[in-house]
Amino acid sequence: MFNKTNPSYFDEGPWTFEKTEHAVIGLCKILDRYAHKLTLDDLQNDPRCAKIPNLSLNTVQHVIDDTEAKLRRGIKPIENEVIYHTGPHHDDIMLGIMPFINRQMRSPSNQVHFAIMTSGYHSVTDEFLLKALEDTLNFDNVARKNPTEMRRGFCHRILRDAVELWQLKSVAEVENRFETEIENLRNGKANSQEINKLKGEVREFEEELVWAYGGTSLNHVHHLRLGLYNETKTHEPAEGPTIWTPDHERDVMPILNQLRELKPTVITVAIDYEGLGPNTHYKVMQSIAEAVRLWNEETNLMDLRIFGYRNVWSTFHPVEANVYVPVSLNAIAVFEKAFNDSYLTQVKAEFPNPDFDGPFSELAEQIWVKQLKDIQLVLGKNYFYENQHPLIRATHGLLFLKQMTASEFVAYADTMKSNM
Repeated sequence: MFNKTNPSYFDEGPWTFEKTEHAVIGLCKILDRYAHKLTLDDLQNDPRCAKIPNLSLNTVQHVIDDTEAKLRRGIKPIENEVIYHTGPHHDDIMLGIMPFINRQMRSPSNQVHFAIMTSGYHSVTDEFLLKALEDTLNFDNVARKNPTEMRRGFCHRILRDAVELWQLKSVAEVENRFETEIENLRNGKANSQEINKLKGEVREFEEELVWAYGGTSLNHVHHLRLGLYNETKTHEPAEGPTIWTPDHERDVMPILNQLRELKPTVITVAIDYEGLGPNTHYKVMQSIAEAVRLWNEETNLMDLRIFGYRNVWSTFHPVEANVYVPVSLNAIAVFEKAFNDSYLTQVKAEFPNPDFDGPFSELAEQIWVKQLKDIQLVLGKNYFYENQHPLIRATHGLLFLKQMTASEFVAYADTMKSNM
């Protein structure tokens, strides 16, 4: 696997077709030239391509054919499946694969579920919650002033969550509690467990909103609230860092029980290395891998397909992915509107990507467009513009996915541990 920690990728171990793909695609990018215009001299003069056994122009054609096969997999309909989309945090699934999901939800033969593994309260600022509590209190006092429906709907949800959280019994109790919490937030007082829970419930509401765009029922959006945020840092032993492993009861069993209950035939998982983006991504992936490993011991999972995805924190090299999903302008428009209307806490993110200052939705779109540009160098722009398939003709971006079997996914997660 090629990554920043393995610069000797081309020199270690036997030569594979993946290395051939990597070398040829890299040469296309270096020369800014379409694959079908590469010459044998171009290949022989490139230090990486020159290592390819039996090098010829047929080598390039094999790369072109394999790239096209990945794209064909990405347009194949997914039907009659139980699909279990997982995300470390609220918005991770959307930012990674929403265009992929929207096509699945159009088929009534699919059962589509969403499981968010953590509460996500770290992503809600005190300032955001303060404004939400103030608005809710104001709407309660001047309900006949006809405030905008979207904001009022959001505040209704805040009110319901607060009433349940603090077991409030009257309007007076609501007002007193809200005034107390507003004062605490204004004064910068440390968040209580109740406030953190309320922040997490704000994120949960956002996730329910975004998938409601496609008609998803509330009982198909699952909030697992794994306790990963409650971990305390421990000192590393003198001989070096330890490999993180999930807590069986806290992290693995809730996922395993849901797999047993829903019996998905398709699972999606964010597969980021530790240290690339929030470490929660890596920990959630390892927790899901352990749950799948245990499930595989008691159930025949030969037909289970697992799609690994990445989003704004890290990306696949084209050769790491084996499925390319077209993204149309229409899909981008729906994605952008759904993000801005649903993820109110993330329009101005508390923890933005260090390489991008703006909404995560814009960064995701930029990644999809760049990924298309890379593949256009291999297949040629005319392949897309003149293709007989409308989905390919409408392509303005690409999602990169890594499809695996259950055993391949567990092995992949183990490999990530060894590469740390």
